[in-house]
Amino acid sequence: FRRAFEGFDPARVAAYGEPERRRLLADAGIVRNRLKIDAAIHNAGVLLRLRDTHGSFADWIDVHHPRTKADWVKLFRATFRFTGGEIVGEFLM
Repeated sequence: FRRAFEGFDPARVAAYGEPERRRLLADAGIVRNRLKIDAAIHNAGVLLRLRDTHGSFADWIDVHHPRTKADWVKLFRATFRFTGGEIVGEFLM
């Protein structure tokens, strides 16, 4: 995934267009699900906007602290695509 998404650089991933989507859908080294690929591109844009509004993703998390796990999951689902309890837990660690 790190290779396929160019080191997870949010600015690069957020700028992906149809050629990059086609490249990712053809990459046998990753899960080739269009919805998940589109979500990764969308979420990179969300990270950039959070950086603009809060300074960083970590600062955005701090603004919403403390919350229950269920409330974190609701917040992440309202903010990002394809996020659930396991992904939220990973981010919070």
